[in-house]
Amino acid sequence: MSDQELHLLEDKVDSLLRYCEQLVSERDDFRRQTQEQASQLKELADKLAQFEDERENVRLRVSDLLGKIDQVSTFSPGAEDTATARQTDMPLGA
Repeated sequence: MSDQELHLLEDKVDSLLRYCEQLVSERDDFRRQTQEQASQLKELADKLAQFEDERENVRLRVSDLLGKIDQVSTFSPGAEDTATARQTDMPLGA
């Protein structure tokens, strides 16, 4: 093997090593990005679960309040007139 061929082979090996180092660096960057995104995804999933729980609690509270309003309107005098007026959007006694 000539000196020139040996030098050419060394250059190719060096080039290949630099390319491998670049690939390793890119792989490490992608791993870091993937870990960050996985962490963000977990945070968002936790927030979504929290919002869903809060929404269910609000729904239950609103339902409870509507039930109490219905109870009050059924016990108050003239409740039927008020209910009818609400349904037709007409003033009472019209």
